[in-house]
Amino acid sequence: MIESTSLVIVLSAGPNGLGAVRSLYKENVSVSIITANQLEPVMSSRLPCQKVVLKKGLDAEELLAVLLAWPSSGQVLIPTSDWYVDFLVAHQDKLCEKFKFVLPKGELSSKFIDKRAEVELVKGFVEVPKSILNLPSSVEGLLDVISLPIIIKPRSNELNRIGQKNIQIHNNEQLQGFYKKYSGVLDYCIAQEIVVGDDANLWVCNCVFNLKGELVNAFTFQRLQLTPPHFGVTCYAKSKVNEEVLAQVKNLGKGLGYIGPAMVEFKVDDRDGKYKYIEVNPRLGLCNYFDTSCGKNNVFATYCIAVGQSFTEQAQKDNRMFLSFYEDLYSRYRDNQNTLSIVSTYFSNIFKSHTFMYFAWSDPWPAFAVGYRQWKRTVLSVVNKFTKKPK
Repeated sequence: MIESTSLVIVLSAGPNGLGAVRSLYKENVSVSIITANQLEPVMSSRLPCQKVVLKKGLDAEELLAVLLAWPSSGQVLIPTSDWYVDFLVAHQDKLCEKFKFVLPKGELSSKFIDKRAEVELVKGFVEVPKSILNLPSSVEGLLDVISLPIIIKPRSNELNRIGQKNIQIHNNEQLQGFYKKYSGVLDYCIAQEIVVGDDANLWVCNCVFNLKGELVNAFTFQRLQLTPPHFGVTCYAKSKVNEEVLAQVKNLGKGLGYIGPAMVEFKVDDRDGKYKYIEVNPRLGLCNYFDTSCGKNNVFATYCIAVGQSFTEQAQKDNRMFLSFYEDLYSRYRDNQNTLSIVSTYFSNIFKSHTFMYFAWSDPWPAFAVGYRQWKRTVLSVVNKFTKKPK
């Protein structure tokens, strides 16, 4: 039975959705969730007023029917994945009469989904790595324009014809192999020079822009470890104000007339010391509860903009840590870091305040649920490895 007491409906996906619920709860905003998976972390949370699971998974028709049949109106819709953002963009004409939400104007969200359109859109406002938006038909043609190492990216999830998030190419042999295998799908990819530097060169700004495109709340943090290593998502990070990143983000938002929440990524290039733009996700960031724990509640700021309520930005709390322990440990071992180095890293920050991906003292059960599933997968993987018969 769907109730109607909440002020917000979070379209929940992964830790993004869980963090959004916790951030709103901290401001005494009642929340309902809609999710596509019974095993989502937020399903173990005690905080939502009600939880609705879509029977068909990520199905736009079912989600639209659920929302249009919601027994009350006026709630704020907050998407926590690219798919949910695309859904709101596609159906905003039907939903805006019943719900409130903030989205970038016009086709801006869609342009951020397509990497080719995204680079064209932002290159006048931020420092972008050297890019080829239309891949030449030959290796020689590509090397005439760009130097190795490079990263090949699919233009979008929908246009992904290479079957992976990206392909890193460091030498001519790898490039020849790429062209041999993917010569028929070159139009679905872009190429960029890899920004040289360690994971600690990566910076993220989670932020919110008001209806005038003004930056009203911004949180910056330094990535320390990614999963998978070097080209994945944040699993270990430290909060730190970065004025250079904030300046570029402010310029980007003003130039585009951007509205709503965004996650903007940069990397310092060891070759010239410049902050190079990596990407924008036109939604709340993965670590949004880290923002909140450091005094920068971007979820609540998004809610305030949607309902026309004033929002007062607070100072950022620096030198606090974010940790997704299981993912971070897995990533470090995959990155061939030794046990002593890993223990030393954790111990060096042990007395600093930590925000965890799934655990919170006020809402512990998602961590136990996720931890149990991760432990079970690990045990089964080990068992299969030792019981698998050799061919």
